[in-house]
Amino acid sequence: MNRETALRDLSHGQPDVRRRAARVLGRWSDDQVLSALTGALQSPDRGIREAATDTLLEIGDARTVRLLLPLLRSSAPATRNSARLLLQRLSKAAPELLVELSRDPDVRMRVFAANIMAESGDHDLSGPLLELLEDPDENVRDAAVVGLGRLGAPEAVRRLETFATEGASWIRFSAIDALSQIGSAEATRALIRLLDQASPELQEPVIDALGRQGSPEAIVPLLQKLNAAASLGPAIAAVLVDSLASDVPSRAKDVDRASLARALSRALEDGSFGPERAVAALDLLAELGVPDEGGGVTRQLTSPDPTVQGAAIRAALTLRLTDAVPVLRELQNVCDPTLAKEIHAVLASLGAPRKESL
Repeated sequence: MNRETALRDLSHGQPDVRRRAARVLGRWSDDQVLSALTGALQSPDRGIREAATDTLLEIGDARTVRLLLPLLRSSAPATRNSARLLLQRLSKAAPELLVELSRDPDVRMRVFAANIMAESGDHDLSGPLLELLEDPDENVRDAAVVGLGRLGAPEAVRRLETFATEGASWIRFSAIDALSQIGSAEATRALIRLLDQASPELQEPVIDALGRQGSPEAIVPLLQKLNAAASLGPAIAAVLVDSLASDVPSRAKDVDRASLARALSRALEDGSFGPERAVAALDLLAELGVPDEGGGVTRQLTSPDPTVQGAAIRAALTLRLTDAVPVLRELQNVCDPTLAKEIHAVLASLGAPRKESL
């Protein structure tokens, strides 16, 4: 199929012929071809739109970006979405056009610009997003906050911290989430400051953000917060178990170990942890070495999950939990054979040998 035939078929052929023509046109990249392929993005046929999209991703350039921008104003969601996807992937070809779009009088276009910059993965677009933090429209500012997080822009930390304390309610949540995605020490410090400064409804989102960021520097402040606000115990315990467990024992002071052990034990007693988290919590509880908080361990000895049971048996041994002996004896003859051997070893170590079967 030559160029002229492909252009004709793309405009007037049956859907399968048009899809094939869209792919064949990838051999050329002149203005007429780019215009025809961009026009095909307005087709009601999904296959045609996808074929045109694939070809434009291969041959698109700054001219394509300029052709795509008007499609963002289309009344057809499918057309807008196709244009947005392509602009995200082709943004480096003409970033100045996205900056121009970010100054459009239409709020919707400025939001589109912020979203496209965010999804582009191009850190060079952090500058324009920082400028959008001054936009008069809250939706645009929120889109810029989200975008700076997705780009992991360390230069935005101070501004994001301000939005987390002074912005509109939903923007505060967005700013906290954005900080969690920036892997810098300054972002960690900002979240730690917010741990004390944030309003009560934002404290758990800040705790979750620190967990997702995963910096060991957050451990001591989180433990201090646990001592000061017991109601946050479940959230803090979950974060420490999920993201920071390996660093907790070396950083926790005795008083912190006791508080965390208490929070972990209560969560295990309540059954609020799923199997994977329960195993990690039992392992951490054993490492903390606070035998007075072994109630959660005893509770998990009867878990229906063998993996959780095994972790509980090991924790009972490490913590020397004599209170667990009656439960272990009852389990000897009814649990998995592999666990039975572990139970026998634990009972022997605790000075309570295996009871003979009748």
